[in-house]
Amino acid sequence: MLDFLLALLAGWPAILTSVILAIHGLIRNNYRSLLGAAILAVPFSWFLSGFPFIRSPIFLTPALLFGAAWAMRYGREMLAWTLAIPFFLVVILLLFALGSGAS
Repeated sequence: MLDFLLALLAGWPAILTSVILAIHGLIRNNYRSLLGAAILAVPFSWFLSGFPFIRSPIFLTPALLFGAAWAMRYGREMLAWTLAIPFFLVVILLLFALGSGAS
């Protein structure tokens, strides 16, 4: 049961859901979706950073999404997009890192 919860919160379902929520929030100017994506991004970003021994700054990616939600809340769409781009780049980097290791 614990493995299932870990896979659900720190695995690809959480990553894909947070990406979809972030894209929805950015396109629809909805800060609540960005906030949900940031909350959902916390477990897998801490897992990827090597928690409890922080070895990577990836654990800061939810802070970028929180900042994007804050910017979207106050009508600063360009700042929200700029803050969300590193989150998408981390997910793409993860996708390519796992994809190249399989072949």
